[in-house]
Amino acid sequence: MIARYSLSRLANQSQKAMQGPITPLSTLGPEAEDERQRIRQQFERGAGAKQTLQALCQLADRNIQRIFGEVLRVHDGDTQGLCLIALGGYGRRLLFPYSDLDILFLFGNEKAEAGFRPLIGEFSRMLWDLGFRVSSAGRTLEECKRIEEDNAEFHLALLDRRFLAGDATLFDRLDNKVLPGSERQARPFLLAQLLKLTRDRLSRYGNTIFHLEPNVKESPGGLRDYQATMWLQQIGGEQKEVRPTLSAEDDLVAKAVDFMSEIRCFLHYSNARNDNTLTYELQAAAAERGLGIGGTAAKNGAAANSSIAPGGAAEREAAEWMRMYFRQARTLNRRLLRYIEQRPALTGLSFRERIFNATRAARSEPGSAKPFVVRDGLLEVVAPGALSDRGVIFSLFTAAATTGVPLSREAERTIAYILTHPEVPAQNTKLSWATLREILNADYPAIALRSMQRLGLLTEALPEFGAIDSLVVRDFYHRYTVDEHTLRTIEHLQELGDSDDALGKNFAPLWKSIERRDLLVFAMLLHDVGKGMPVENHVTGSLEALESAAKRLGLSAEEKTEVHFLIERHLEMSATMQRRDIFDPGTVTMFARMAGTLERLQGLTLLTYADIHAVNPEALTPWKAEMLWQLFVATANHFSRTLDRDRLHASTEVSLLAQVRAQTRTAKEGEVERFLEGFPRRYLAVHSANEIAEHFAMYQKLSAEPMQSEVKAMRHGFSLAVITADRPALFAKIAGVLAGWGMNIVKADAFANAAGVVLDTFQFVDLHHTLELNPGEIERFRRNLADVVNGKAALEPLLQSRESANRARPPKVAVDTSITFDDSSSLHSTLLEIVTQDRPGLLYEMGSTMAKQECNIDVALIDTEGLKAIDVFYLTAHGKKLTEQKKESLRQALRRNLS
Repeated sequence: MIARYSLSRLANQSQKAMQGPITPLSTLGPEAEDERQRIRQQFERGAGAKQTLQALCQLADRNIQRIFGEVLRVHDGDTQGLCLIALGGYGRRLLFPYSDLDILFLFGNEKAEAGFRPLIGEFSRMLWDLGFRVSSAGRTLEECKRIEEDNAEFHLALLDRRFLAGDATLFDRLDNKVLPGSERQARPFLLAQLLKLTRDRLSRYGNTIFHLEPNVKESPGGLRDYQATMWLQQIGGEQKEVRPTLSAEDDLVAKAVDFMSEIRCFLHYSNARNDNTLTYELQAAAAERGLGIGGTAAKNGAAANSSIAPGGAAEREAAEWMRMYFRQARTLNRRLLRYIEQRPALTGLSFRERIFNATRAARSEPGSAKPFVVRDGLLEVVAPGALSDRGVIFSLFTAAATTGVPLSREAERTIAYILTHPEVPAQNTKLSWATLREILNADYPAIALRSMQRLGLLTEALPEFGAIDSLVVRDFYHRYTVDEHTLRTIEHLQELGDSDDALGKNFAPLWKSIERRDLLVFAMLLHDVGKGMPVENHVTGSLEALESAAKRLGLSAEEKTEVHFLIERHLEMSATMQRRDIFDPGTVTMFARMAGTLERLQGLTLLTYADIHAVNPEALTPWKAEMLWQLFVATANHFSRTLDRDRLHASTEVSLLAQVRAQTRTAKEGEVERFLEGFPRRYLAVHSANEIAEHFAMYQKLSAEPMQSEVKAMRHGFSLAVITADRPALFAKIAGVLAGWGMNIVKADAFANAAGVVLDTFQFVDLHHTLELNPGEIERFRRNLADVVNGKAALEPLLQSRESANRARPPKVAVDTSITFDDSSSLHSTLLEIVTQDRPGLLYEMGSTMAKQECNIDVALIDTEGLKAIDVFYLTAHGKKLTEQKKESLRQALRRNLS
């Protein structure tokens, strides 16, 4: 199961280490550190990962054997009954610069364990003093016979055991007599645990290799994928594959492991710790260094911690280098997934089970000429020779898209072999629009498109898609590469067909009823390809891609026009719902004019839903989903000539009044109506009847205390509601207190009713966990807020310490400041849109600037995309829209304060 070594030779090395003069730590320490530096310098000059890892492993082995021998001599002992065994990565001789030394102390029996305990403690301390990070475990030989069901990781690490020092005979008993039998007996358990651990790990990373800042050890496609595959082979007793058809794949895997290992060494040296995250900064440094590219690894003698300023040619170079990374990651992840899929073969089926499976397989093969069948819930190829015809391959994808049955990894492997075999010429390589339409119009298009992408057939059929293959766009908002984001948009739509997800419940009927689903999915495939093209606005590039794709595939003029609309306008609905008051009739009228028809509105809504959902797992919040639905409904009503009104008139909201009154039985006649009268209609959309009742209860207490506040814990942070009489700079002061307490505001709304009562609501993240870990601080925060708002305490001292700390940390991605005004989108207000670098205290800075310019905030729409703040304010001055002079004065003041 594991490689065999000359135990007698290793044991002799250990004995020799005990015979010479004792080497003091004062000598061993500098020697070990000098050797580490020499290994690092060799790596930075271009030594490969294999050479580096081998040198680090030899350094650890030598020091372990020397220290073990000298500690034995000090304790006047011998090695009988104790041996040291390397486990895990160290056992595989893959020791990275800052990785732990996984060591098992194996004792012959409990008596030996008790006797050697003092020695083990001293030995471990000496290793730590020499700079080695030790992760150790102790077991007797008898204990190793038992499988610990709550410690599967230990037994998996034990698969990679390697003798280090001590009693070689004891190791031989463990290796050849004890473990083979127990591991064989525990094979089903180990396999089940390994599969669970692997699936859990892949799930934590979204089951995709395409992360913008991947973890080269743990992410899908990282070194853990390779090791999991090796363990699957070991547990199954599989010998090294020798079939010629696999030699090319084995070579690709070996190169991918070398590539990932070189990156991991680079990350360890760059971070000076066991940190395996390939950050944006280190991607740029790796690209400059030419890491993983033969012959250029030490370009210009670049140090491991070199860096490149973001932007321009350097950023493009890093993006291209990351494409190479994802190709290597894809190789490792594909092999792992194939082994997972073939897991029944690893579990050792009984004779009866093999007969049953063979019978079932035979029944699943129809008498037709189809070259594929459904077996065990997967599409399998049964006539590989037919796959030289691209039409046959695409019929397989059509079946997957129609039935929802995915291709097996073995089927994909067979197709890949046929596609690349020099003696199998391809036939009918031109893909028709009719064939592609059949895939895109089906219920499960993403299932087929995923396989097509993995095999390179998506870019063959749609070369324009190749512009975004494995493309990294650095915005700290999108979590995935552009191609992964695109495929996830289609998957999120596909899930609407049979999902009970609360976020998608309103949108499912739209997906099920849309007439030209193929045009929507086609638009989604192309909507972001411009991000991989040399154009200033990616939408322009995507429309250029549509021109070439439509001409090649033969779309009709009408089909092309519809796809053109969806691509050209794919950002407008998101921008409208997040940066405009969608309950302002002017907003709805302008948006309806842009959409044109109910059918286009339906497609645009679905595209927007999926596009936001695919940004990252947290992007589509319940609030955003509700706002998107409200905008769809309002616009659909506009087409039906039933526009919503701008302001609430409480007497007409019969249903709402009934719900609120049911929860506020102590309210006097007409009091609820006076509270609601004049609030923007947006207030109803963002707050439930229960929340409105809570706000009303706060409103009733204003006579006792002029400002009422409430703080609530939410799933991803906290919410704050403040009710008080309107006063200058109120919004800015509240934002300032939040900033002074170290809170990061992610959403805010400002409402005012006809009586001049203001309701400001904020959602914020407790960056330093102050309120989360100290619930008692919430009351102190509320008192501090009340004192500042009521003029009893100054805000500036609270902000000073926060401002100095924030300015000391430069942002990873720079965002240019943009300030624009819009008088056409609202009947009563001037819209101010500010795009700038997000930072704590930003909302306070903007709000206080507006207050000093005597501008009143009617509505505030606060949003962030990664490190970019996109904030929209509906402003008035003395009850009217802003004059041109006021706009220019405010613009200059904002630029001064935001610079």
